[in-house]
Amino acid sequence: MAVVSLREMLEDARRGGYAVPLFDTQNMAMIRSAVQVAEEENSPVIIAGVEFDYEGDRLDYWMALANRAAIGAKVPVCIMLDHAASLELCVRCADAGFTGVMIDASALPFEENAELTRRVCEQMRRRGVGVEAELGHVGVASAGGEGELGDHAGAGMVYTEPGRVAEFVGRSGCDALAVSIGTAHGVYATAPELQIGLLDEINRVSPVPLVLHGGSGTPEDQIRAAIRHGIAKINICSEIMDAWHRTVVAELGKSPNYSVHNSAVCRPADEAVREVMRNKIRLFGSGRRG
Repeated sequence: MAVVSLREMLEDARRGGYAVPLFDTQNMAMIRSAVQVAEEENSPVIIAGVEFDYEGDRLDYWMALANRAAIGAKVPVCIMLDHAASLELCVRCADAGFTGVMIDASALPFEENAELTRRVCEQMRRRGVGVEAELGHVGVASAGGEGELGDHAGAGMVYTEPGRVAEFVGRSGCDALAVSIGTAHGVYATAPELQIGLLDEINRVSPVPLVLHGGSGTPEDQIRAAIRHGIAKINICSEIMDAWHRTVVAELGKSPNYSVHNSAVCRPADEAVREVMRNKIRLFGSGRRG
């Protein structure tokens, strides 16, 4: 199965009434796990990293691993840059072989957001790469007790305005739109409450598929409702990292002097990550869509 563009993948999802998972894959094992589970569930999948993952020569290494996992996959795979802040990084990743980029100018005023997104789309069109943008602003959950992140509304959150959606998409030319409807990046201390009515308004006027960031920890009934009202892609990061870290800590605790082979720690952690991924694919309804 070929590596496919973000645009193609999300248009299929919107028509089919399901959401494609984006898994934040920060190392070789996570990349392999995402593709392995997607194949087992016969689901399209998006493997992604953020700007930090591609600093210096890290991009070359990450892309080599992603290509190795994706090119021979039996299901559609999109290789994506998440939350890019600049046109330059988008071009660099597209030229390296990425098939989707997210330009995140959501903290900028509307005019600047639309213009930067337009410039990115212009360059990506030439390369056959799909572009996701963000309107409104998905905040970050604030610090809570015991090292967790608290405020479910998210610091800095600005809801997406339905009345500006069509204008933004028309001016920018983006292929998908991330919306702010009550989720936040990070781990919730209390469950978020998605504004499904707002999402329905947005979906009615949006010419492009919609994206939900901050999907980790969002109650399953709200995820299903969001998909019914137009969400075609859901990003998962924090639950993956939490599963991996908690399992590593537990495994290391079995050997007080840490004299344990790396694989004895990482294999259970990788399986914990795969379980998170498998559950999300089933929740999002993307299984048997590959």
